[in-house]
Amino acid sequence: MDLTRKLVDVPASEKRLFLKKKLRELQLVYKVDRITDRCKNLVSLSSATLKLARKFFKCEVAAILVTDRVARHRQFYLAIGLDESDKDASFRLKELMHKSVTFEAGEEIANRSQESAVRPADYTLASFPISEQLCGCLLVGSREKTWDEEDLHYLRAIVSQIDNGLEHAFLKQKYQRSRTHAARETRKLSFVYEISLSLGKDEDFNSLCQRILESAMHLVDVNRCSFMSYDRERDELKTEFAIGIPFTRSQIKLKLGEGLAGTALKEGRPILASRGGKDVRFVPYDNNVENIPSIVNMACLPLIVEDKPMGVLNFSSTEPDYSVTPDELAALEVVTQLIGLAWQKQRLYQISIKDELTGMYSFRFFKTRLQEEMHRASRYETALSIVMFDIDYFKKFNDKYGHLAGNLVLREFAGVLNDSVRFGVDIAARFGGEEFALILPGTSVDGALVVAERIRKTI
Repeated sequence: MDLTRKLVDVPASEKRLFLKKKLRELQLVYKVDRITDRCKNLVSLSSATLKLARKFFKCEVAAILVTDRVARHRQFYLAIGLDESDKDASFRLKELMHKSVTFEAGEEIANRSQESAVRPADYTLASFPISEQLCGCLLVGSREKTWDEEDLHYLRAIVSQIDNGLEHAFLKQKYQRSRTHAARETRKLSFVYEISLSLGKDEDFNSLCQRILESAMHLVDVNRCSFMSYDRERDELKTEFAIGIPFTRSQIKLKLGEGLAGTALKEGRPILASRGGKDVRFVPYDNNVENIPSIVNMACLPLIVEDKPMGVLNFSSTEPDYSVTPDELAALEVVTQLIGLAWQKQRLYQISIKDELTGMYSFRFFKTRLQEEMHRASRYETALSIVMFDIDYFKKFNDKYGHLAGNLVLREFAGVLNDSVRFGVDIAARFGGEEFALILPGTSVDGALVVAERIRKTI
């Protein structure tokens, strides 16, 4: 029955049925209008409309597509009632609706008796303009129903009521995404600014790198991260430190090209493993997987400084609700650049404070640290000792065997000193020539004599 006619044009024998169908249409419009008043976001509005359409048409499937005419990648799609076992059904249905919108088919009814690549095979759909920028498509389908113009009329009635609501909800979603993106960019800029200030501080590379990664974890939704350094001589990646992972479990070693981290370093590009531990390239850190949280998402970023592979930054999550997105991967690449700068800064700093020949601290650094340790010893009333060394007959040795042999002696002597002091506490430095010195914080005269005699006997 043609429901677009005026009542005066309807034969008397059909008026009762015509009015009954028009009443059904008005009731449908009223229900859709209630939905648009109640639901203000795109998901709830679309979901409620599709549920109403399924109930009204007594069909299996209902789907809606809203797309931007200019930017086709900006679109919203929702389908309900599809067979979950057919994983491609949703994609095929979306393609069908997108084709209808693209070619402005307007309305279409399909009643197919044979099997089709598109499910459901029997459907009716209506494409409609939402605004100058947006267009949409509403589809209902069932294999048990034959569709006609009357069904299409009711479908048009639905879209005539939801277009304004869809426009408002779509623009609201777009605005919220823009706000989220702006907030993410603000966090990124704040992070970069904060870390750039840190680069000027006197801090060793590992400490600075760890602090950068701790801050970076606030940029992305992960609960674990680690730094693996690359030893070129051994062709080996090993964990230097880890955050959120027990240290014993983080001690995995990989070859270049092995695992996600090794692959990222070998290929020189970031890897985003959305399947996490199920990725075929993933190498578990423990063969006993019991009681070990599974990794659901992982990002590996190579650290390459001056065209040399230095290591890999790993970010991972064991929570399904937290993961690294492709957009966040770009932010993490900024992190690798900052760590690269930290490494270069540390290298230049070490060059400035170390003696090139022996690798020991320079006289300038020695003087600075001596003043600091004297101030600390005076303030806390603790012991402080200094031990001076001079190699006997070094000039004669140089004259007899040459400077290359003399340099070898200096390096061997420096190695003995470095092996004899407390790492991170004592300071061993070269004054110049064959003269060396030790600063021994918290060490009495008797203790310093013991250290000096042990070194003398070793030499």
